[in-house]
Amino acid sequence: MAFTLIALGVNKSQAYSRYERVQFSSAGSTLYANLYFPSKSLSFQEKKPLIIYCHGLASKRDFDLRIPIEFAKRGFYVAALDYHGHGESGGTINDIDGATNTPALAQDCTKLLEKLKTLPFFSNVNSSQIGLIGHSLGGFVVLMNQALNPEFKATVAWAPLVNFTPPRYGLYWQGYEQFIPGNLINATNSENLLIIMHVNDEALDYSDHALLAKELTNCSVINVTQPLLGGGHQLFSDQVIIDSIQYFEAQFFNSETINGPITITYFWNYVLIFLNLGLLITIIFFLIAYSSKFFRLNSKSSNLFKKTETSQISKMRKYAQIILIVFFSSLFILNWQYFASKFGLIGIFYASLIFSILYLIIKFLNFVIGLKQEQLKFRLKEIIKHIRNEVEIRVLIYASLCAWYFIIIYLIFSFFYPFAFVWPSNIASLFISIMFFPIYYSIEILFRKLIYPLLNFVKSEKNKAKLIIIYAFMIYGVLMFFAQNFAHLPSVLFTFLILLIITVYNTIIFQHTRRFSAVLISSFDIIQLFFSAVISNVIGISIIGHLF
Repeated sequence: MAFTLIALGVNKSQAYSRYERVQFSSAGSTLYANLYFPSKSLSFQEKKPLIIYCHGLASKRDFDLRIPIEFAKRGFYVAALDYHGHGESGGTINDIDGATNTPALAQDCTKLLEKLKTLPFFSNVNSSQIGLIGHSLGGFVVLMNQALNPEFKATVAWAPLVNFTPPRYGLYWQGYEQFIPGNLINATNSENLLIIMHVNDEALDYSDHALLAKELTNCSVINVTQPLLGGGHQLFSDQVIIDSIQYFEAQFFNSETINGPITITYFWNYVLIFLNLGLLITIIFFLIAYSSKFFRLNSKSSNLFKKTETSQISKMRKYAQIILIVFFSSLFILNWQYFASKFGLIGIFYASLIFSILYLIIKFLNFVIGLKQEQLKFRLKEIIKHIRNEVEIRVLIYASLCAWYFIIIYLIFSFFYPFAFVWPSNIASLFISIMFFPIYYSIEILFRKLIYPLLNFVKSEKNKAKLIIIYAFMIYGVLMFFAQNFAHLPSVLFTFLILLIITVYNTIIFQHTRRFSAVLISSFDIIQLFFSAVISNVIGISIIGHLF
């Protein structure tokens, strides 16, 4: 771990020496940006250029590190912005600044620049070399800001949203259509503009956006034609980065070669980041397992609904239980897929609620039938004993401690190393996200109440845990495949990954406690944080009507 952290630090230092979180206000909301300080000095000029980077829809300022790494490495200050309704920033993309009567998105970059001017580093910035770069909705943002503020001397827009008729893309500006780039930009207010777009962009039509921008401004357009990883809209291409660097350096330095050859290396940064994250997750696994020794946990839980079973399980019954495992898993997946395709993201909530209610109804009916057949007896003492066993103090403390292992280590890493710092933009989101309790409740029902009992032919608890973890990877893999319609929402896919990690964590916790309450506490403590961040984004990008 020490070795990989050192390697990550050395790799980072090749691009930037440090970064600062910048907080500022725009249209009544608090916004955040990361300011990266380049490690390199420019031999041909004393002061350094500055570019502001705007990410795409439902992303955040530190998911995509290509721009900060590759530009800081070449001596640029880079400010990566969470504009309105995204990441850690507040507000929504439809906010209007009452003082200027301007859409918030059309001034967020300008407001950030005003804040940056007040910071000590700005004395080292060449004020004639300030630029903007944005992707998709971020391209939409930078096109408006550069047209309204002549301080931005050059702009690069990747697959930008240029023209549309509201309401669309979550934007419903009424009476402010003049700020949409298709109605705003022209040859006089967009002199140094480069558009880079794939001719077969699957999200935005090439003619309606790239060609329209060229027609309006006579800007340069670079057409991308080759197949790209992740599709044409994402523009995951080294050449796209190289073209962007060359354009800015040609505009700022009057030369594409004076700053030396371009070598793209951001890939190694991601390799080291995920290697470190993998090691951190593994360390947390060991902490969870090791901590159980200090709580003297009893792994035998009481179960009011458990019927008497024979010690020997026949092969036929074993095969029947395997078939039931596949059946319950398929039912869970198809339930999610049906409601998600029918109702969008909110459909996952509906599916989880229905799955949970059906389980409780069937369990209750099973209990009533057991009472009638005298396989079960209703005793108040047994109920009290069961409740006490589930809410045993040391079990609850252990489950909470395991959850905070993850939260604290995650926050320390993502805060001090600017990658995937997911955080709700306001307290209200934490409370709103409580409504989504059925989602992780249904997940725990599947793994702890349905699959786990059907693995009773496996003698070792460790082997049961291993099988459930393997099965969890398979189930989440299928769910993520079905969720590809939401691929334009990175925070949603990131939450799917968190759900997978927490399911694995909870499997280890359940192995040591056999308490359903323990895994619910762990899920609530951890997932609530990420769900509230997703809710912040969903509300912020004002697509509730579209996705819900």
